[in-house]
Amino acid sequence: MAPHEDGENNFSDDDFLNDIPADALEELENNAIAFTQAQIKAPPSSDYGDELDDDDLDDAVVIDEARSAPAVVPFVHRNNLNPVARQEQIRKQRYGDTNIVNRHRNNIGPPLPHQSNRLPQPLSVPIQREASNPSRQRSQSIADGDNDALKKLVQELQQKNKALEQEALSKNGEISILRGKMGKSETEYERTQVAKEKLHAEQLAKLQKDREAAEIAARNAAIERDFIKQDLFEETERVKKLNKAKNTKDVQVMTPKKTKPMPFRDGFDDDEIEVLSPSKISPSKFQKRQPGTPSRAAKRKRKVNDSPSASALDMIPIPDEPLQLQKIPLLDESILERLVLQDDRSDFLAAMLDHRPNRDHLKTLEALSKHALTSSPNESLSSLILGEMPRIGAKKPISEVPSEFCLFLIHLWSKCIDEKCFSPIYLFVDILTYALELKTLSIVPHIIDQLIPLVQKTADLVAIPRFISEPTDPFDKDINVSTCLALTHLTALGCVPELEHITRFWKLVRWDFVLLMLSQKQAVADFEWMLRILSTGILKDSFGSIQEASPQFRASTNAAHIIERLTYPLFEVLCLPTNVAEADADVVLKLRLQIVSLMTGMTRSPYAGNALASHPTAIGRLVSLISDELDILYDHKAGRDDSARLISLATRLLFHLVTRYEFDMQKKLSVIRGGSQKYLLCLARLNFSEDDLVFESGIDPDIPGCALEMLEMVVTPEEGEAIQEALSNE
Repeated sequence: MAPHEDGENNFSDDDFLNDIPADALEELENNAIAFTQAQIKAPPSSDYGDELDDDDLDDAVVIDEARSAPAVVPFVHRNNLNPVARQEQIRKQRYGDTNIVNRHRNNIGPPLPHQSNRLPQPLSVPIQREASNPSRQRSQSIADGDNDALKKLVQELQQKNKALEQEALSKNGEISILRGKMGKSETEYERTQVAKEKLHAEQLAKLQKDREAAEIAARNAAIERDFIKQDLFEETERVKKLNKAKNTKDVQVMTPKKTKPMPFRDGFDDDEIEVLSPSKISPSKFQKRQPGTPSRAAKRKRKVNDSPSASALDMIPIPDEPLQLQKIPLLDESILERLVLQDDRSDFLAAMLDHRPNRDHLKTLEALSKHALTSSPNESLSSLILGEMPRIGAKKPISEVPSEFCLFLIHLWSKCIDEKCFSPIYLFVDILTYALELKTLSIVPHIIDQLIPLVQKTADLVAIPRFISEPTDPFDKDINVSTCLALTHLTALGCVPELEHITRFWKLVRWDFVLLMLSQKQAVADFEWMLRILSTGILKDSFGSIQEASPQFRASTNAAHIIERLTYPLFEVLCLPTNVAEADADVVLKLRLQIVSLMTGMTRSPYAGNALASHPTAIGRLVSLISDELDILYDHKAGRDDSARLISLATRLLFHLVTRYEFDMQKKLSVIRGGSQKYLLCLARLNFSEDDLVFESGIDPDIPGCALEMLEMVVTPEEGEAIQEALSNE
């Protein structure tokens, strides 16, 4: 058969069969039998193919592992094969399947099943795949176990990483806190050092001034000493001269001693007679000669003043000190003392008689002459007072005259209340106020037992109708509640120096009267007067009224009620009495200043300070006040200086309460709307007020430090930085 045109060889040629060795078929049969046997497992190759050389890749056989089952090789009987098929089988076994090569070369798909003339593939490939499956499964299970272990290890490492990150974050927070505290301590240390240096400089300057003053005083003392020495010397000389003159004068008035008789006895001294010849007498006698007594004739020639007898008779020595008349007391000292006290009593009574409520008003006694009690209409009140004056102090010590006079006025006032004669009450209130202003300490302790209940009873006539929103006519025409409270305040001031008196005063003040006057329905002036009165009731163990005998009274409950009424105007605007109109902003601002000042004074007492810190709404209302005043401060309206002062006082009070007492701040802030936000915002604003800002210029310089310390108690350093960044971007 001729060869085909496509170049394929024809293996059916007889010459080709003759060239095949005789044992070739046996060898092929043995090879086929060997292929059908189980193959020896080769050692597992490396996963990375390190055991294969480049030469092995040329002889590598591609195994189709996608097939799940090995190919079934049909058994072909040796006798059924024709020579052509046998030659084809031998050719394939020796040279391989050329169709496979051509298939890969021409990208032809897999052979069709109906091609039965081709020999099956060797069984070594599927056997090798089946043998490698268990080892692959074992390696896959080992890999799965390794993956689970790795996953667990990764999870543990992630957890450790998170723990380390959390620990690092907490360490950073602690470091930030320590840095803040260190910076604060450094600032405090620098401030302390500056204060110490300033104090030392002041002390040094003071010592320098004292030293200079001492030097000046020493120089002045030395100069004064020199002057005194000079004066003493001059005085000594003058005394010496006076003594000498006195001695000389005493000598002149004394009778002269009788001299020895002279030889000549002519009335002249012998030394006045010149001897014609000194040689007549001896020189020794000439030198020893003494003047003799003048002669009779010479005596007649002397003047009368020169006569020693005349001087001795006429001149009488007068002692230096003149005669002093003995003092005879005209009046006894006790009489003079009584007269002085009598004059003091007269002055007080004269002042009372001359008193008038104002310049255009009649004198009080003249005005009282127009009023009379219902029980005695024919006798005026002024006549009762004038009739009582002679009796006042007659049987009492004179020092109690003012208190006796005031007690009589209080008696008349009480009778007017009982008989519903209200028109002269304002006169009694005014004259009693004037009397207490003159002699507060000497009058108040003697009249508080009668005065305080009467004042409260009088004020109730107007205050109670206001509280229940009823008309106050006709009482408000004749009764002024503010003047009654002013008189009460003056009485309290007179009791403050003595603990016994002030305690007795607050035992007389009713607790319901205090709450009544602190009501928002009362006048602002009356509210302010009650604040002044309460400032005297801040005692060590009590605040406000003291009524131990009343079973319904509890000191802690009473203090809580007072603080509740006291702090109400801090966040609400008061209205005018019996009117819906709000009070002026300036009036409310001044009232809030007085309230905060009173609350600051309460912190001096352990009892009142603890009551203020434990009150459920006081601190929250104080924070609300600071927030509102900061908003008013930024509005740049009138009264900005007072707002800045109020902010300073309130912040200082809040700082004292926060740092001194322990309480739940969030619970205190929950009583107002947005309390926590207002608290943080207020503290943040106040913290930045130290940066030479315009609106905050009136705030005291120590307030930013207080705000910063309170801010550090409620925020972390990161939150503080966020707040600072937020405020700096506004």
